Amino acid sequence: MVALKIRGLLLDRDNMPVVMLAEEAGQRLLPVWVGPSEAGAIIVELEKIRPAEPLAHDLLAVLFLRHGLRMERLEIYPRPQECACGARIVYRHGLRNCTLETRPSDGLALAVRLGAPILGAEELLSTSRLPALLHGIAGSSRGVLFLKTPSAEPETQRASFN
Repeated sequence: MVALKIRGLLLDRDNMPVVMLAEEAGQRLLPVWVGPSEAGAIIVELEKIRPAEPLAHDLLAVLFLRHGLRMERLEIYPRPQECACGARIVYRHGLRNCTLETRPSDGLALAVRLGAPILGAEELLSTSRLPALLHGIAGSSRGVLFLKTPSAEPETQRASFN
């Protein structure tokens, strides 16, 4: 597994949001397609926007913290049979190590809230669909949102709503 960070978000040629993950110690990028609501949840947290009411991912983060769960990492792995990637949340409850299968989009939204590391399988980075994606948005920078700082690290394991 390779350590990744969120580098930015963009819209593909069909106006679907794509989270751009970058190697922490390298140049490769991994695009992860997400839904509009998950993209919004990720942007809200990365930009430190506080909605009047908590979003679903905020509630899940609070649940983790109030019940003594610690998100250790998000792992993104290939699902060859579906031509997509899957994800699992690795967390601790006391002395127990646990995993929870999730969509990559929901895992990313939770990881940014809890400051958990994001890891991607090496084979995803080496077979990335990035060239096709970039060709599809060539000449159109209106759909690209790059973060002010490449690392944009949120506080670790914090709850933002009471």
